[in-house]
Amino acid sequence: MENLGIVTERIHSKYASMTKSQQRLADFVLQNMPEVAMMSSADLACCMDLSEATVVRFAQMLEFNGYPDMRQQLQTELLKQFRSSSRVAAMVHAQSDNAGPLTMVVSETIKSLQLLLQSVNDAQVEEAVQRIISARRVIVFGEGAPASITVLADFWLSRLGCQVVRVNQTGRRLFDKIFQAGSEDLAIVFAFRRVTLEAMAILEHLNQEGGQSLLVTDLIDSKMHPLATQVFLVQRGPMEAFRPMGAPLALVDALILGVMLAKGDDAVEQLSRLDTLRQRYDCL
Repeated sequence: MENLGIVTERIHSKYASMTKSQQRLADFVLQNMPEVAMMSSADLACCMDLSEATVVRFAQMLEFNGYPDMRQQLQTELLKQFRSSSRVAAMVHAQSDNAGPLTMVVSETIKSLQLLLQSVNDAQVEEAVQRIISARRVIVFGEGAPASITVLADFWLSRLGCQVVRVNQTGRRLFDKIFQAGSEDLAIVFAFRRVTLEAMAILEHLNQEGGQSLLVTDLIDSKMHPLATQVFLVQRGPMEAFRPMGAPLALVDALILGVMLAKGDDAVEQLSRLDTLRQRYDCL
């Protein structure tokens, strides 16, 4: 958390004690910092369909004198960030009202990637990589849009010698996939926007069996968090909008690359065996 700004740190530390309205505000601020830094308290209240008094009390809860004080801190932090990545900042703010889908997706992805760098560091990724390598089996769960990430994780981790169980089922069929998980296994659970029965079941089961789990979520705090061995906060953009998968994909790519580098010659040997088998059947 040492890379987080003051506003983000205070939101994280106080999130669990916030009211539902304050948590909505906190989520919006974290996911739209450049915009909020330019908004008045009235603008933010209107955008969130809340009273201006609620916005002011939110800023005071975060130990600012008032909303202008919080906004000034946001502007200071963003300017510092933008100076170190001026090209990124220029792209983020280059979007016009007539921007097309590609520009909009790229802009939102850039912002999400910047937030990812603030909330996750290389040491945390390395810690997760060691858990993956040490696990007997790696259960990768995601349903809906996050199911696409599990395909990528399964594709590469299996190639690198990990025993992967990809789970995209919900309801009764989910339990067919996880009931044999034990103390030597690891679950990677992607759960965005809300707590689901399936995510809770996997985390609880691994926890009870003495296994480990990685939770990848955009929720700052939830009843899933205490059950996970390690939590990655990955924002995907405004809750009300279409949210690109760029930031979660970047984290998965980092984990895959980390496993590849950690395995070293073993990874090369695994991929060589695959190439040899393909060559035997003229499928290179």
